[in-house]
Amino acid sequence: MADILIVVPARGGSKRLPGKNIRPLAGRSLIAHTAEAIADSKLVAPVLLTTDDEAIAEEGRRYNMQVPFLRPAHLAGDAAPTADTVLHALDWFRDDTGADPEMVMVLQPTSPLRGGDCLRTSVELLAQQPNANSIIAMTILHLSPLALFQEDGAGFLKPLSDDNCRPVYAPNGALYLTRTAGLRAEHSVYADPIVPLVMDPQRSIDIDTPADWDLALALLAAGPSDAPAKKADSGSAPSFRNSVV
Repeated sequence: MADILIVVPARGGSKRLPGKNIRPLAGRSLIAHTAEAIADSKLVAPVLLTTDDEAIAEEGRRYNMQVPFLRPAHLAGDAAPTADTVLHALDWFRDDTGADPEMVMVLQPTSPLRGGDCLRTSVELLAQQPNANSIIAMTILHLSPLALFQEDGAGFLKPLSDDNCRPVYAPNGALYLTRTAGLRAEHSVYADPIVPLVMDPQRSIDIDTPADWDLALALLAAGPSDAPAKKADSGSAPSFRNSVV
């Protein structure tokens, strides 16, 4: 089994859905849903919850997550980059154990329908891709680049691409798996080269608004999707900037 640290980032300051990380969704908190996905994956790895909120910390401890610190204020705001938060947790882990893990998996609690198989699949994909630095969970945008437009310098619309009909991907926030060396070198969970882990749209729900919450609740009531996460069938993976947790 690969040497992995799982980091679960969960701020307490959500404005659109206050308290969302510990609010019950189908009877279980978002922290609990994430813990269940980790257990279902059968991965053997330490799980480190990084939060600025004591109630979230206590919920994490209920599910055997390590919560050795509360996140400092400069990493608790809306603009705190994911990479800074993950590196802060990674530095603590290195100080505590004396060594970096081979790779870091980041699981945001706001993806409660991800399931455990995508965690296992991501580790398998990275093992199969020795030249890759990252596996990022993605959904396919069912639009050709020919259907996407940008304004040119004169304010007129031009197709984003006139010769590229390969699939277009967007990160869904469900999973980031990055080699630690690449994460530290690029200061990003999107360390190039990236391989996409393509997920079913239903399992890709990322809860940010009340509408997202209602949709996730309806999908959980309907039962889990059977569509597995998988590597993209064709095309190359895009590069993205670091995101914000």
